[in-house]
Amino acid sequence: EQREGELHILTVLALSHEVVPRALAAFHARHPDVQVTIDALHSPQIVSALALQEADLGFVFTAAAHPSLVQETLAQGRMACVAPRGLLPDAVVRSGAVRLADLVHTPVVRLPGNDPLGAMLNLACREADVGLTAAFTVQAYHAALALAHHGLGVALVDACTAASADRSRVDVLALEPCMPVPVKVLRMANRPASLLADAMARCMRDAVVQTLAPTGLA
Repeated sequence: EQREGELHILTVLALSHEVVPRALAAFHARHPDVQVTIDALHSPQIVSALALQEADLGFVFTAAAHPSLVQETLAQGRMACVAPRGLLPDAVVRSGAVRLADLVHTPVVRLPGNDPLGAMLNLACREADVGLTAAFTVQAYHAALALAHHGLGVALVDACTAASADRSRVDVLALEPCMPVPVKVLRMANRPASLLADAMARCMRDAVVQTLAPTGLA
């Protein structure tokens, strides 16, 4: 059970770099005496932990339906392309968007097929009849971003991860066709409403919007 003055949240790692810190700053300003515990896990682990009532809230991009949990979409992002400066043609960079077909001859840092966003990218490539050259495949989205920063390939990641990009080293573009990436909150279906949990969910929603607004990727 949730104790008064305590909140335990779970999040996918990609949201822990920009979005969660913003949300925690806003939450702490309103509830300075609440002790918050944060664990960064993969989506299936978040679902399992919540189903076992080991935490109060979970924040994910996508998660399988579970009879014990309810899902709510807080905000909508999309997939983005983070390319080392000078790698893509100037005209493409100026347009602010790049098509999958434009990346056929470009080294790409891929996400694995068992990752939700990796699976979505694979499906989009099949539907567009595009074959990408995978220079590297990485599990963590910020690892993909780091490889792009070091000039090793184009990272195809969610907009929240792309928001962390160093614009002096990389170009950030919208990926076409548009692949929506919602940010969702998961919670127990049969647990009474918690004012603290509701407040944290609102802070996360606002934090996603604030994170994505400067990127143009909302």
